[in-house]
Amino acid sequence: MFVIQVLYGYGARKMVLFGIAPIGCSPYALAQNSPDGITCVERINSPIQLFNTRLRSMVDELNTQLRNAKFTYVNVYGIVQNIRTNPSPLGNYFLPRTFGILLGLKFLYIVVVGAHFVGMWSS
Repeated sequence: MFVIQVLYGYGARKMVLFGIAPIGCSPYALAQNSPDGITCVERINSPIQLFNTRLRSMVDELNTQLRNAKFTYVNVYGIVQNIRTNPSPLGNYFLPRTFGILLGLKFLYIVVVGAHFVGMWSS
């Protein structure tokens, strides 16, 4: 949360924080750790779900503490799971359109692994 407070101190008032995708459902994880190559690896996904839950709580807390700022949590885990379990209504339109919109906007990306700040960049 320290990095976010520093950015707030520099004047950032709108921030988007992305949860982590279900890495246990990635092709590599499925090939290496899934018993059938289809079932997601819970041993990998459980800590991710815990992190995402805490991140969402932190976003709620920041919105309460810093009232003149807006923090938005993006549930990447849920988005990816929805695509995996119900892809047909989305067709070929959903992914390119969504990522085109996200990448076309001026976002500040902050990368945190565990409790460690890794880096940030702007698109």
